[in-house]
Amino acid sequence: MAGDEHRDETLRALRQLCGKGTHALEPQPQSRLSLGIPSLDALLPQGGLERGSLVEWISSVEASGAAILALQGVRLALEEHLAWVVVDVAGEFHPPAACGWGVSLESLLVLRPSSMEDAVWAVEQCLRCPAVGVTWFPSRHLPGRPLPDRVVQRWKRAAEVGGGIGVLFCPIEAVRRSSWADVRWRVESKIEKGDTGNLVKVELISCRGCFAGGIVELELHDATGDVCVVSAVASATAAVSAAEV
Repeated sequence: MAGDEHRDETLRALRQLCGKGTHALEPQPQSRLSLGIPSLDALLPQGGLERGSLVEWISSVEASGAAILALQGVRLALEEHLAWVVVDVAGEFHPPAACGWGVSLESLLVLRPSSMEDAVWAVEQCLRCPAVGVTWFPSRHLPGRPLPDRVVQRWKRAAEVGGGIGVLFCPIEAVRRSSWADVRWRVESKIEKGDTGNLVKVELISCRGCFAGGIVELELHDATGDVCVVSAVASATAAVSAAEV
């Protein structure tokens, strides 16, 4: 689809989402949003994400389990009758897999831009839309170089306007650079297996407004998308608070 046609189609789709019901456009309560994984929520200020946040999931391989972890929060966003939009520039997103992990596809919108310029534009429009609870973008597929800071900065401002969450998947090289993202997680697959699933180590590498730190080991069940805690290390914030008591 040509660039102008794609943008027109994207805007029409977002207008339709906004028109499905006034509930999607009502101001959201000033509460934190859960990641759907209590042990990760516990590492964040006040136990969750602020509305209008960007979250990066950084890993060295696509099959690290980062998508399963991020889907836990998508489930909760959909319970608020908000939409989930996937900007799939690589054409690799497979909706039946998400459905198999218990995520409803009823409020899913998949956009497949024909260029990176259109993809960047589409992400910003989705983040600005108050009917979109989660904007999902696998930036690990970007050719050649990471997104410019100015792009992520615009996305951050757009998310603050729309009140939803931006979920970005980044390659391991992203660890070495700064980012406008509010929360950044590093996901590392472990060689050993759990009793019924794969083991991953999740580290909070940065969090706006607090000390970063804390590692949680989780077991992921590929068949169901369920996540359970194996072990957790106290966050830097918790350690500082304990020292002050």
